[in-house]
Amino acid sequence: MTEHTARERVFIVEGRPWKDAVIAYLEPRSPYRPWFIGEHIRNGDVLITVLDTDPRTVLCMEVAGPSSLDAIGVTESWTLATLPSVAAFEACAGVAVPTAAGRVDDDVAGRLTTPFIKCSANFDDPFTRQGEASHTTAAAARVLLKSAGKCTACGETIDLRGSAAREGVHIHTAENGVDQWNYYGPAHDWPAVLCCRCQTEMTEGGFSTFLDYRFSFHPSCPRCGASQTRSASIGMPNPGEPVPPWTVPLGCVVTDPVPEWICGGCGYRWAT
Repeated sequence: MTEHTARERVFIVEGRPWKDAVIAYLEPRSPYRPWFIGEHIRNGDVLITVLDTDPRTVLCMEVAGPSSLDAIGVTESWTLATLPSVAAFEACAGVAVPTAAGRVDDDVAGRLTTPFIKCSANFDDPFTRQGEASHTTAAAARVLLKSAGKCTACGETIDLRGSAAREGVHIHTAENGVDQWNYYGPAHDWPAVLCCRCQTEMTEGGFSTFLDYRFSFHPSCPRCGASQTRSASIGMPNPGEPVPPWTVPLGCVVTDPVPEWICGGCGYRWAT
């Protein structure tokens, strides 16, 4: 679909509760059915999903395919990885997003589909850059969506297929987002999704921040004793992908000796 036509019906879908909705979006085999439309959907209908976060956020646009009694098939999908607020989405679309689920008037529908085709995921959303917004449910939903269902600490995939998946996903928000930390200086914290094991270890270990817990995986600096040791790796990070503060990419051209660890406090490099 390149642009909306009069033959296509456009619907607003409510994803609620938001945590179930993000889990079900990440794992199609989830038993959760957190989608509310209010009308019968037919093949070819366009569905725009809005989450009940605070503030409300826009998750994706999908084209409905053949459906069963308990699930809607999808033939095409556009995900907004930044999970923009409705306000930012409306600024891009130039029209208000309906507040209730259901079919959208045809004269509005075309403008609501435009951001997915032309703006892609590159939304300038001032709300996400405000420190006071860092611990909202919208921020938590963004963290969960970006995790792709993997534990930020241990890297293991979290099982999202069971009815208790929501209890097995622990979301940790941080006032400094992934684009707001100093690469060369000490980091304060980092947003994360934790599996039950890592959540228990972090809590029982008395770690005040996720980064304190994550850095505990690494040895302390043998020179200054600092606990923010970063693991060094050869290569370059993927363009546009933030590098977590517990790692340091050394680039593609590295001279010997190649360090294994780099201290985030004094900069000392060493290998074990």
